[in-house]
Amino acid sequence: MLIVCTVLAVACAVIPSIWAARAGVLVALVMAWVSVLMAWREMESIRTAHLAELKAVRQASVKEEQRHHKESMDMIDTFANRVGILSKSLSDTRGKLDRAENELSTLRGDKAALQYKVAAGNKKVNALESRVAELETELAGILADAEAGRVVDLPGRTLADAGVPSAGEIWETGSVPTVVDMSRVDFPGDDQVERKHA
Repeated sequence: MLIVCTVLAVACAVIPSIWAARAGVLVALVMAWVSVLMAWREMESIRTAHLAELKAVRQASVKEEQRHHKESMDMIDTFANRVGILSKSLSDTRGKLDRAENELSTLRGDKAALQYKVAAGNKKVNALESRVAELETELAGILADAEAGRVVDLPGRTLADAGVPSAGEIWETGSVPTVVDMSRVDFPGDDQVERKHA
C-alpha cells in the first residue's frame, strides 16, 4: 500500500497541474494517516502478543514454582519420615544397650559371687585334703603297728557310761525286781567302740 501511494504521489507531482499537486498531497496525507493506523494496529497486536507471552511465562513460572514446592515438600516429608525411623531405631538401640549394660552388671556381680564361692570351696577342699592326708598318715601308722603285732589299747566303757543303772540303784528304788528284763539293757557293742577308736 505504501508503494502504490508513493507511486501515485510521484505521478501527481510530475503532472503540471495545481490540482494534480493537491491530489498528490492528499494521497500523501492519506498514505501517512493509513500508515500511522496500520503502525498502531501492529503495535497493538505486538503488545497483545507480548502480554500473552508474559502471561504464559508467568503461568509457566507459577506452575514450575508449584511443582518445585510440591517436590520440596515431598522431599521434606521423606526426610522427616527417615529421621523418625532413625530416631526410633536409635531409641530402640539405646534401650537394648541399657538392658545389655544391666545384664552385664548382673553378670559381673554373679561372677564375683561365684568367684567368692569357688574360693571358699577351694579352701574347704584344701582343708579336707589336708585332713584326709592326716587320717591316711594316722591309718598308715596304725596299720604298721598292727602288722608289727603291737597291741592297741582301746578305751573301755563301763555300763554306767552306757547309762545302765547299777544293782544298788535298782534295789534302792524300793521295788525289788525278781526278774530282770535283759532286753531293756543297752550294752554298747565292741565293734562300734573299736571302729570309733580306729
